[in-house]
Amino acid sequence: MYQQKNYHDAELVGLYYARDRQHLLLNFQLVDGDLAVVRCDGVTHFRLGEMGLQNVTSRLLISSEREFQPDEIRNHINWACSRDGHEHAMTDSRAAYFRTSIRHRQFTLLVLEPSVGAEVAVLCKSVTHVE
Repeated sequence: MYQQKNYHDAELVGLYYARDRQHLLLNFQLVDGDLAVVRCDGVTHFRLGEMGLQNVTSRLLISSEREFQPDEIRNHINWACSRDGHEHAMTDSRAAYFRTSIRHRQFTLLVLEPSVGAEVAVLCKSVTHVE
């Protein structure tokens, strides 16, 4: 049986992204010293910002495990679609599409909120906690 891991104060210690396979792995060292891997498959939107030598997680939020508010969904996906210095402008109809798709579990939104360092937003088909 899967027991939810606590990612608060965990450190993001590695990341592997394979664009051709739409596959992302996030590697964490948890506070208790255990290692945890989170796998995102079918990645359609992805952004990583501010990664440095130390990357401590405040919260790891996954839409299949918690409910995001509509504005949160829009803001996180907007950020994931934006590039340095250029903010993406999402239409209301596109925002509604993402909200509905996430609610019906056609897409999963993963957000890493940092205490220090890396922040991440990923929209994908599925997220799996790898033991």
